[in-house]
Amino acid sequence: MDSSAEPAVRRIHDITANFFFWQGLRWVPLGAALLVVAGSLAPRTIVPEWLQDWLPITAMFAAFAVSSVIGQWYGRAYGRVRALPGMHARRSRIKWFVIYPLVLATLIIDVHFELTVATSALAFAVAVEAYRRSTGGGRRHYVIASAVFIASSVAPALGLVAPGPDAADMVIALLGATYVVGGVLDHLELRRALPAIPRTDGPVADAWCGQ
Repeated sequence: MDSSAEPAVRRIHDITANFFFWQGLRWVPLGAALLVVAGSLAPRTIVPEWLQDWLPITAMFAAFAVSSVIGQWYGRAYGRVRALPGMHARRSRIKWFVIYPLVLATLIIDVHFELTVATSALAFAVAVEAYRRSTGGGRRHYVIASAVFIASSVAPALGLVAPGPDAADMVIALLGATYVVGGVLDHLELRRALPAIPRTDGPVADAWCGQ
């Protein structure tokens, strides 16, 4: 193989090995729903009180439905990739037993203890960088997102947002924006690396991706 082509081949492997996470447009509706949740919980929300309990739930259900439809489009446009069994077992363990508990614990801390540092922002900075590294690397926009989360952690101390629930709401809004912007940029990078395949009348091909 031409050595000049090796980086491109490695990049394609990194993407296909984590193909689900590179389907960026799937994350856009989820990010929009998180922005709706944050807007509903904001102290000066424009959402009517009678709608504040139902709008976030409705938005999340709608987001998952739209995301599923977009996922079907990705299958038609790019084909399907199935990872070998156990390929991402380590990532799954870290996600479920380290990252998710950390994020949940810090959100609870921020809401109930009203610290001058938004600990959940720091947790999400770690989570975003871990996500970037474990799903193929690259994508400098997530490095920027992590930096934004770190910078926002001192917003309560600077008086930019009230400690407690308002600080947690800010972090949720930032997460929603990260989903929207990151999803669009992921899709553009996917499109550059793997142009969509022409539609045919035949079945969509499956591919197994290994190490």
